[in-house]
Amino acid sequence: MEINHPFRGYALNAVDAKGRVSVPAAFRDLIAVRCATYAPGDVSVDDKQLGIVISEEMDRLVAYDAIGDRQQARDLRDSLADLPAAERRKALADLGRGEVGGTTPVSFDSAGRLVLPQTVRSLAGIGDLALFWGNIDFFEIWDPARAREAFASDRRNRAILDALLKEKGIAL
Repeated sequence: MEINHPFRGYALNAVDAKGRVSVPAAFRDLIAVRCATYAPGDVSVDDKQLGIVISEEMDRLVAYDAIGDRQQARDLRDSLADLPAAERRKALADLGRGEVGGTTPVSFDSAGRLVLPQTVRSLAGIGDLALFWGNIDFFEIWDPARAREAFASDRRNRAILDALLKEKGIAL
């Protein structure tokens, strides 16, 4: 299945002491469209739930909606299809312990707020602010200082982040 509704854009939102943060409205709207388009009538698809995983680099969170989660699982299984059965089982078990098994389900309320669990916030270094960054089939959630380091060689993305911080009156 080809998904023609990519996550695009960015936002810088405050994180409160309990870990609550608002998912950008554009991302919430897109999640609803993706769920209605690619899983119409499927009651098992929750358009208010995300799967959040710590990136392999341990520098950000990666958030999948139900459609992205299904697509990722399908892509992973397809990538292993040519392996012999025993190797395929081992590879699936490794994936299950890794990114797939390490996914934390979180729901957001009607106002678009979700609670980022303390464990994932700590591991990704997210404090008072969360930078949301669209990345086609998923979106990322960054601590702005870590994003700034990661964007060091990308002038455009760094300029966008600096402008968002300036709008909030924050200097890094």
